[in-house]
Amino acid sequence: MKTSFDTFISEFQQTDNPDEKYTLIEQIISSLAIIPYGHKNLTKSEMIAHKVFVILRDYVIINQLRQKHAEDTSSQKVLLNVSLLFMNLCNNINETNITVFKSLFIHKPLIDELANCLHEISTHGKYLNDPSRLRSVSSLLIALQKIRKHNFTALEYSLIAPILFSVTQCLCSSYALDMIKSLERNFIQELDEVQMLFLYAMPLYVKWYWDYCDPEYFVKILRILLNDFTAWFTSCQPESYLQRSSQIDAMIRHLNYFLVRPTEFDSMNIFSEEFYDDYCKLVLHWSSILSSILACSSCTMNVKLAARTSVQILYNLTLHLNVLNFMKTIPSFILMLLKVTDLDHDEVQLNAYRCLGKIMIEADIKTMTKPSKIAAVYIAFLKDTIDDSKKTERFYSLLESLKSKFLSIVFFYD
Repeated sequence: MKTSFDTFISEFQQTDNPDEKYTLIEQIISSLAIIPYGHKNLTKSEMIAHKVFVILRDYVIINQLRQKHAEDTSSQKVLLNVSLLFMNLCNNINETNITVFKSLFIHKPLIDELANCLHEISTHGKYLNDPSRLRSVSSLLIALQKIRKHNFTALEYSLIAPILFSVTQCLCSSYALDMIKSLERNFIQELDEVQMLFLYAMPLYVKWYWDYCDPEYFVKILRILLNDFTAWFTSCQPESYLQRSSQIDAMIRHLNYFLVRPTEFDSMNIFSEEFYDDYCKLVLHWSSILSSILACSSCTMNVKLAARTSVQILYNLTLHLNVLNFMKTIPSFILMLLKVTDLDHDEVQLNAYRCLGKIMIEADIKTMTKPSKIAAVYIAFLKDTIDDSKKTERFYSLLESLKSKFLSIVFFYD
């Protein structure tokens, strides 16, 4: 593979003809496309650091983003293919190659062009009729989100700040609201590239950078989007959630997480009062969805994944104390969560127990018959997260939930 990369570099540098350069780029992309993205040779630092990826970044991504209008379909296709390649390569980031990935992506010209492209989208609606470019932008945002799963320095944060600012501008724009209003009132629809950018890629990106953003930005975004999102979501039939499309599934998971849990514990009170009504509506609808999931006769993987999303979002809603008090008034809510703990899925069980720990009273907790199982689930997840830097947020969230009287009683009596 290195030999073919070296040959490409040699031929690329020998020609000044733009068409010939693009032909060479298309050839190298085609050769990379047939290699599994998890291939061990592609994950090595020396391969990611090869000049071929710098050329793809500078000559294709940066130059094409700089073009205000698409030169031709072929060049847009090359931009998309390189963006998809970079996004997929980022699935292979680990502690040994993260430095070279950061060097490739945290590059000021790339940051500036991507931020400028997003700024033009937010202010003028530019490129909204260019699905290829929009998918390229989404792919680059997701690639940067994957890099962010690893620790950033203050300098690295400052370098990517223009993108974060432009993304928040987009989410505060009328175009983001239009994307929610354009959704059909069902869970089975497919999303177009504009909807995927605004309702999936952008919320996913911002979620991973919230500790660098002023909470007031999140308040502004929620004021614009939450009410209409809630209206759409609650208009969809709960029973149809199991038939959701993969795109709707991804959008719901990330947009719900972003709108319900936009920041961590210290700032939650900023959102709880103002958005209480919408959060309560979401609780009721997710409860109905979970009830329909539990009514299924077979416990397929789709059922488990649907339950995982439902219980995770319900747990996030418990972080708002006033919403938690509302949950305690829902008939049969505790019984439903207890049924969830019987599903053969560790994460579903964990989040169900975390919800129960906040909702149940002490007398009810002491009558539970599975204290050893509850303790085992917690211990397993703590062991899984304690040494994984990518799961730091989950680790501290688990520790936070251990403070509840539910877990104190469970561990004491066990």
